[in-house]
Amino acid sequence: MNILIAGGTGFIGQHLVPTLLDKGHVVYILTRQDGKVSTDNIHYIKWLGGSLPDLAGVSIDICINLAGAGIADKRWTEDRKQLILDSRVDATTELVRMIHSLKPKPRLLINASAIGVYPTSQTTFFLDTEEHVAADNFLAETVISWEKAARASGIRTVFTRFGLILGKDGGSLPLLTKQFSFLVGGPLGDGNQWYSWIHIDDVVAAIVFIMTNERIDGAVNVTAPHPVQQKKFAELLGQAMNRPAKVATPASMIRLAMGERAMLILKGQRVYPQKLLNQNFTFKFPQIEAALVDLVKE
Repeated sequence: MNILIAGGTGFIGQHLVPTLLDKGHVVYILTRQDGKVSTDNIHYIKWLGGSLPDLAGVSIDICINLAGAGIADKRWTEDRKQLILDSRVDATTELVRMIHSLKPKPRLLINASAIGVYPTSQTTFFLDTEEHVAADNFLAETVISWEKAARASGIRTVFTRFGLILGKDGGSLPLLTKQFSFLVGGPLGDGNQWYSWIHIDDVVAAIVFIMTNERIDGAVNVTAPHPVQQKKFAELLGQAMNRPAKVATPASMIRLAMGERAMLILKGQRVYPQKLLNQNFTFKFPQIEAALVDLVKE
């Protein structure tokens, strides 16, 4: 198949693209960077320059949208929050314009999204087979606008609502392991907040699975089936790193250091990937213990 990817050079894309190439697909990556060298099976296409890229003669089967500024990378100033929102909505809007211009149209748009649309809670179980009232915060507002922009595609659209993605080279894990490097790891805040996590290998596998399963539609929770509370996560991370996990960090200290984005690690949702499981998707890392051992081993 011919796969068109926006944001293909980011963290998820760097893991996804090699898998797609190994499966024999041809990948077209939309990028703002100059100097990228195309080959027979991977093509770099400049975009977001005003006019739509020329894909005449190319029949795109599936579009995948992973574009957007990092949410956890920097402090949430008003300018940073605007960039996080605009980078997602603008890229999605432009990709939708491309979809409408393609002949024939792709049969599927997989649009990145986030479980941040759900309210933070220690008791509610959020399933993607049920409707939930959205949270009232910056993350939820971003997700709502992001998904709304993608709905205009006019083709089957899947919103991959990612949880905390764990990888050696990106995602949430580097932020969460930093304190353990200084032997001061442990619970963050009261430690009761839920972490709905997923190993990067399972993120890639889930995207590939969705590509080939036409029964999956709409919002899909891309999280492991066994979320854990943060204090348990910290305990198991300490064991995997062979570091103590006894030093609790007060929420007030974290908020002082991180500002509003502290909610990313101090708040959480208990999320369940019901749609993936209903279609018999198999997780390589369903349990956090094995995932952390795999990711922090030398």
